[in-house]
Amino acid sequence: MKKLFFLFPFLLITIGFYAGHVIDDNANTLLKTIKLSENEAKNIIFSDISSASSFYLPGIKELKSVAENDRASQVQVVGKYVKDFTTTEDFKKRYNEFRESKKPSPPEKPKTAEELKKENKESLEKSLEEMKTTKASMPADQQAMFDETIKMLEEQLKELDDPNNSMYSPEMDVYMQQSYDLQMEQHKKDIIDWETKYPANNPNALIKTWLESFLEQTKDVDFNAQTAIDKNRTLFVKQEYERKNNLWKLCYRGGKETTEAGRKFAQSWLNELN
Repeated sequence: MKKLFFLFPFLLITIGFYAGHVIDDNANTLLKTIKLSENEAKNIIFSDISSASSFYLPGIKELKSVAENDRASQVQVVGKYVKDFTTTEDFKKRYNEFRESKKPSPPEKPKTAEELKKENKESLEKSLEEMKTTKASMPADQQAMFDETIKMLEEQLKELDDPNNSMYSPEMDVYMQQSYDLQMEQHKKDIIDWETKYPANNPNALIKTWLESFLEQTKDVDFNAQTAIDKNRTLFVKQEYERKNNLWKLCYRGGKETTEAGRKFAQSWLNELN
């Protein structure tokens, strides 16, 4: 299997930009190598972090040109930029917008039996009127085919006004309110969970989840795994490895030194957040 360039994925994509600061030549060169604009980089980095387990890496083909012995050192360079970006107002703004999108919606307040009855009656009356109009517009020999539907709608209208119709009784109001109260209780619990998982103006919990996901997915990379060519495809000999996700395989291709540099940076950052 060919050696492909690997850098801790979320670290790589933000290189070369950070809140308008001047970047060094190495960082700027790497950003140009992967052909990534500042806005694209910001979108990708936040998308990865907010997805928790996503580690999209752009510019794989272009990154083959980076010397293998430079890859581990580049992790530290890139790491600083991504870490700095997560402390900016831009990142915080994106986080708060994302947080709001995750806020549980409250249950819809139930309508009273009278309100439902009124709505259903208006709907049936409209349908009945439309059916009668359609019938009148048809040839005489085809009008009878509408009679059964018209009769059914008229019967449904009568049932609405039946005092014994349990669907529109005071008891139904009580039942609907009780159901709503239970939903509201659950909603309050959901809001508490949401505030715990996504605290306002503080994306650290989200970043921690992401870092933990990276460390978990890369903890068991077998850099001695054997590969073989099968119909012009390079595959792992062990089927267990062939079923591994893209991040695991990317780490394998990048090599032990680079992967460990990424894991070391991730663990150090995680320790600071804990």
